[in-house]
Amino acid sequence: MEPMRPDLNLDLGTDLRLRTLGIDDAALVTEATSRETKPALWGPRPAGAYSPHDAQAALLAWDPAAGGQFSIGILRGQQLLGAIGLMPDQPGSAELAYWIRPEQRGRGIASQAVQATTPWAHRTLAIPRIWLEIRPGNEPSLRVAQRAGYRFEQRLPQHCRDWSADDAEHDSWHDCLIWSHESSGSDGSDGSDQPRP
Repeated sequence: MEPMRPDLNLDLGTDLRLRTLGIDDAALVTEATSRETKPALWGPRPAGAYSPHDAQAALLAWDPAAGGQFSIGILRGQQLLGAIGLMPDQPGSAELAYWIRPEQRGRGIASQAVQATTPWAHRTLAIPRIWLEIRPGNEPSLRVAQRAGYRFEQRLPQHCRDWSADDAEHDSWHDCLIWSHESSGSDGSDGSDQPRP
């Protein structure tokens, strides 16, 4: 698979900016997750706040120089409000995930970031298909998907791990909703006319 070469530094025209995160951003991740109680973008473990060591390890695993998965910070000034992750899964396809720090949720930040990142990834990284994995009942994430023009594809039964146990064999699993965005269908529609899963 051809490695992705992310290089993003984009002003969203509001007070928000998107830029690729690297290992030097560990302090931003540590501060941004300080009030988190659940898993953040960078992995299921640790759940909650990241220590400086946790943040460095997470960003190393999401190293843009490695040409695999990488994360894009959503910043206001020097404060990290959230992040977008892009994870290639096969040639021409990548999963997109997003996380917003707890006190900033419900303000449309994820929608703005996903709406800007999706066409950039199609155009700059030449990824024809970008997809989201959403837990059924997660209404805020479903709204983000619809506003960004993603289309509901399918429901995968017992596909996503809950990460309530360290061992996958002893863990519980839940259904996942797959929503996708194809570069050939980037017509600016918001997907609101699509049937609900």
